[in-house]
Amino acid sequence: MILDTTTITSKTGKEFQLVSIGPDDAERFLDFMHQVSCDTHFMSRYGDEVKQDDAAIQAEKTRLKTLQDSDIQGMFSIIDGDRIIGNIAVRQVCNHRKTAHRCNIGLGIRKEYHGFGLGTILVDHAINFAKKSGYKIMELGVLSDNIIALGLYNKMGFTEWGRLPEAFILDDGTPIDEITMYRKL
Repeated sequence: MILDTTTITSKTGKEFQLVSIGPDDAERFLDFMHQVSCDTHFMSRYGDEVKQDDAAIQAEKTRLKTLQDSDIQGMFSIIDGDRIIGNIAVRQVCNHRKTAHRCNIGLGIRKEYHGFGLGTILVDHAINFAKKSGYKIMELGVLSDNIIALGLYNKMGFTEWGRLPEAFILDDGTPIDEITMYRKL
């Protein structure tokens, strides 16, 4: 889904652009994912697992085109200059009739922009988009040691409904549970 570009103001007073991204943004999105995944273990993969070669860029273009062409899914980023500094994806869980009312989200913010209130802005945008798209339930997964994200999701009305013990095992062997959360829309 392509939405109009919106100017947003962070809680620090700095203005940024909130945009829909598509295939033309594949390289800068992969750059964003690489950096965010290098900065924290809270992402689902490490930075060195985010490939940025021609094949990865082409695959990302295809994925972003699918999201862009959908009326009920989207990829929304906050831009500072030419860089993606925050991103949220809204994806349908499954397109079967029994579960078509459910969507999931994935959120990331560059480390140097933590504390700007961008997570709140992106989750709020995703909730509004999901409601307009006809979803009734929004879901997400978050690592159990990601205290800041858990606080954000609780503040935004999400409820924990499950926990998968040792869902992630870090390179140093540390196991981390994944908490699953949902919010009725």
